[in-house]
Amino acid sequence: MIMRKIPILLILALAGIARPGAVRGERTAGPVPQVGIVEAEFALAKAPDFYFMMNLGSRTIDLKARGFVLRQWSPSRVRFWGTPVAFQAIALARKTALTLPQRRVIKPGEPETVSTKPGQFELEALEVKDMPPSYTLELEDGTRISVVRKVKGFPALWKDLKWYIGLPLKTLKLGRHGKTMTIIEMSFDDPKEGQSMYWALTEGLKGLVWLPRPK
Repeated sequence: MIMRKIPILLILALAGIARPGAVRGERTAGPVPQVGIVEAEFALAKAPDFYFMMNLGSRTIDLKARGFVLRQWSPSRVRFWGTPVAFQAIALARKTALTLPQRRVIKPGEPETVSTKPGQFELEALEVKDMPPSYTLELEDGTRISVVRKVKGFPALWKDLKWYIGLPLKTLKLGRHGKTMTIIEMSFDDPKEGQSMYWALTEGLKGLVWLPRPK
């Protein structure tokens, strides 16, 4: 399988779209010193609300309150494209998914059905297994965090081609209009981890996204 990928990667490298160890146009969130992280989190921890800490370097996402970790997720893969995320408290604006959270509805004397309408069940009663395994978290600055399923073989290669070819072309198109984009993509070995993160990170929740400064 690796040998099959080599000719394609060579073509991309010659085209200037991909190169060993880096991708043209692909940038990480700006490196932040540890003292800056501590000060920024302290500002969030003073409030009684939950908040999230997304460390792209260690591939960890923490849900915290008053400085205590309530839940941690560790995606097996994280990659990012676009302009760096500003290191400041930022809110989760919205969550979108192709498959909405579903819950089976059972009414006496009627066949069991599956509903996505909030009016037919209490959202608070939804469980992790009812959450979508693939979805997008959009931050208030337009940054899109996509949680995707892990795939192998040709689907994985196709996804990489769209990432390394499609995104550069989209970046160029946006650049002509003076616009930028930031995309973070992650996947979990266990889909339930992604589902639980969708359930826990609610719209309006504030947090920080960063990449540690290299030592």
